[in-house]
Amino acid sequence: MNHWLYTQAKNRPHHTAIRTGSGELSFCELYERAAKVRNHISLLDMPYRIAIQPKNHLSSVIILHGLILAGREIVTVNTHLTETEVIKQLSSIQVDVLITDSIYGNINCISPESLLNDSEGQGAEDTTFEPEDVLSIMFTSGTTGVQKAVPQTYSNHFASAERCKQAFPYDTDSKWLLCLPLYHISAFSILLRSVIEGFTIVLFEKFEEAAIMTSIKEQGITHISLVPQTLEWLLDAGLERHELQGLLIGGAKMDERTLEKSLERHLPIYTSFGMTETCSQFITATPEDIEKYPNSVGRVTADIKVAAPLNGAGEILVRGDNVMNGYLYPAEANAISFTDGFFMTGDIGRISNGYLYVLDRRRDLIISGGENIYPSEIEQVVLALPEITACAVVPVDDEKWGQRPALIYEAAEDLEEQINTLIDDSIAKYKHPVIIKRTAHIERTSNGKISRHRVKEWLMNEVQ
Repeated sequence: MNHWLYTQAKNRPHHTAIRTGSGELSFCELYERAAKVRNHISLLDMPYRIAIQPKNHLSSVIILHGLILAGREIVTVNTHLTETEVIKQLSSIQVDVLITDSIYGNINCISPESLLNDSEGQGAEDTTFEPEDVLSIMFTSGTTGVQKAVPQTYSNHFASAERCKQAFPYDTDSKWLLCLPLYHISAFSILLRSVIEGFTIVLFEKFEEAAIMTSIKEQGITHISLVPQTLEWLLDAGLERHELQGLLIGGAKMDERTLEKSLERHLPIYTSFGMTETCSQFITATPEDIEKYPNSVGRVTADIKVAAPLNGAGEILVRGDNVMNGYLYPAEANAISFTDGFFMTGDIGRISNGYLYVLDRRRDLIISGGENIYPSEIEQVVLALPEITACAVVPVDDEKWGQRPALIYEAAEDLEEQINTLIDDSIAKYKHPVIIKRTAHIERTSNGKISRHRVKEWLMNEVQ
């Protein structure tokens, strides 16, 4: 099959592919620029699997498409990770090269600028791909906090785009505002939908309320993807419908207050449920669905079921062409991730009146500003201090980010300074606990396990 960008460049060469604050490119121009990157990659004989820390810049979009045209497997890496975290991810799937602006001491890095210069020769000009080839690899974590590498094929991404379009309609005339980070599946999938369908992306480097409000008002934005927190900020800034045809909300549950405010302004809200393993959203509630069943994430199909429900709730299972075939790392995770052809999401939900309700986004997961924070990852770092006998990380409400992590540790003396020093060197800043509290005896269940809900109750009493 021909690469999607190549097809758009041939069929709609002059249609705007992407617009940023620094300029715009048509599909033909984007293809020509990406082809130069492909030439560089071919001439340098770069490995088949390449990591990149993409920023929401035009240059990153060009390089990502260049990697696709070059037939490389793209490993997207969070730009906020520490060097230790980056090395851990890359080494787990044998990646030797990272395209990044960051300076690392122990990683083989290539600057984005070096790939954007005109090449001296011509590389391979193959414009085709096989549907089952791996296009991208992204890291996610289960409730155990163990990093997992998710391979996503061209077929997975195409099926995801088709599934999205069915529930969240868009076409070649759409203008999709993208302010989510490109290393996330939610943003990367929009990048691919654009070249599959042929619509325009209006790319923002970061979330800026005033600039986004102006763009919605003056640039004819028809679609936008947000997390609940960013929607709340836009509502507070006076968001109105203008030409918006759809606001796709994911990443966390939306509270009733935000939903009511959106509906009062007649905003076309679509709520969704999905993950890296399903190449972004899997099920979507339309405005009509939300009107009847406000807290649901959409109508259930044969590809969705709830396993072993207890009091109506159970683990959400999914299947479909957009679902990954299995983890690349760790391979042993696959044995406990699939059952009878269904992927076990680890999320808890219930089905009522034919609609799916998500009760918990993974049991212990903390979602802060759309970023996933796994308590056990922080706990394992803190437990490296021998003076700490036990610890627990629980979520606390945060007005700006929705949730932030709080750490409670069991020790004979105050170790907050040592803990801060340790986590500064080990984990990304957005994962740092906003509260650190010592206790002589951490709350446990009758069988000796740490009880997170009791720990949180204790913490709430302490901070009041």
